[in-house]
Amino acid sequence: MAPVISDFIIWSGAPLPENFHFPGLGFAVVCIFILLVGLLTTNFLGNKIVEASDLLMHRTPYVRGIYTTIKQVVTAISESKRSSFKKLVLIKYPHNSMHMLGIVACDARGEVVHRTEDNQVNVFIPLIPNVTVGFMVVTPRDQITFLEMTLEEGAKFLLSFGIFSGGSEKKSDEPGSTANPPSQPDKA
Repeated sequence: MAPVISDFIIWSGAPLPENFHFPGLGFAVVCIFILLVGLLTTNFLGNKIVEASDLLMHRTPYVRGIYTTIKQVVTAISESKRSSFKKLVLIKYPHNSMHMLGIVACDARGEVVHRTEDNQVNVFIPLIPNVTVGFMVVTPRDQITFLEMTLEEGAKFLLSFGIFSGGSEKKSDEPGSTANPPSQPDKA
């Protein structure tokens, strides 16, 4: 980046020594550029540019549906004062003998509540290896078990395929337990 900047300074007519080298000049210019873009978007002109691009997205076929959906979701999550996506749960899914790790999105609302039982919860079930992808289920609150794990511990649990357990670990002294297997004597 620095040679481009040096060439631009020479092109503008500013006198520079033959082997001009200024360490960090490219980094400084990038920082100034980011600052200027931030200032531009927060003032009147920047707001007009953002509004124009928003209007363009709303008028573009095929893009409109995806853009408005993503914008609504991002707005709802970023402006929410509730404790959305903060509680980890175990949910019985896809049947009662299996459990999956899920994140409580919020209590069920609207038509979902009117067409189902009361006390329903929206649970996002992340999939691995990309925990930002998953599916959402609406389930009765009594079908889930709240965990003490943090979201970070839950992500580590998923990404490590259950090797990292997170939360409070319980040591088991029961025979046959795999928590702390006894060491085997070497056979000679």
